[in-house]
Amino acid sequence: MIWNKNIFKEEDIKCSVRRKLNNPENFTEPLVFEPITVESLQQDKGFLKTSKKQQKDLEAMRKRHAKEKMLLQKQQCAAIEKMIKGKNKEQLTNDTTFRTLVTDQSNTWSELVSRHRREECAAARTRLDDQRELLKKMMEQTQLAQMKQLEAKHERELKEMNTRQAKISVETSKEVANDKTLKTKQEKDRRLREKKQNNIKKFMDEKKTQTIKQNREKEKLKVTHDKQVEELGKDIDNLIEMYKMEESEFDMASKAEFLA
Repeated sequence: MIWNKNIFKEEDIKCSVRRKLNNPENFTEPLVFEPITVESLQQDKGFLKTSKKQQKDLEAMRKRHAKEKMLLQKQQCAAIEKMIKGKNKEQLTNDTTFRTLVTDQSNTWSELVSRHRREECAAARTRLDDQRELLKKMMEQTQLAQMKQLEAKHERELKEMNTRQAKISVETSKEVANDKTLKTKQEKDRRLREKKQNNIKKFMDEKKTQTIKQNREKEKLKVTHDKQVEELGKDIDNLIEMYKMEESEFDMASKAEFLA
């Protein structure tokens, strides 16, 4: 049996174009983004910097509170020592002035401790509010950066696809021009028109498929981002609720401090 080499050559041309159109290597892998969570945002330099400043302010306030307590203790101890000098226990027990002094000092101490607690609570609420706004802002910025990365990837894919399709068109023209089975110009023109029409259809299908794929990727990322925002809100609410519970437990368990 005699094989027609020209048939194989034409089939090779078709396969070559088909491989270029359908080659999986021509399509980039989807981007995989790290999940955006409270924990990941808290590791960001911006958040760590803010937390460090907040901690520094908290330590400064606690030092001031400790200094105020120490000063009040010193004043109260001096007043007590002056009052009890030269008196025995029985005299002090029946001394109305002494009892009044002790009561006044206890009230003063309780008021100081209560004021310190209110200041700490107010500062804690401010810290939580600031952190909440910062986390939301960081979430928005991180999500925007991810969406821009995805859009940049899509632009590269479209550019690569257009370049690839243009190259295929040029190669198709060369293949038809070099096809020895086509004897006349009319045959070559007819074959070139056929191939161009086939290429156009394939190119349009490829662009349509690419557009659908990219739209799905964007929608998937948007759904992920919406879920992350929802989860962030829940996590922040849980942190605030946890703080409120700790504050309530502290208030219930706290007792007036007094050192005679």
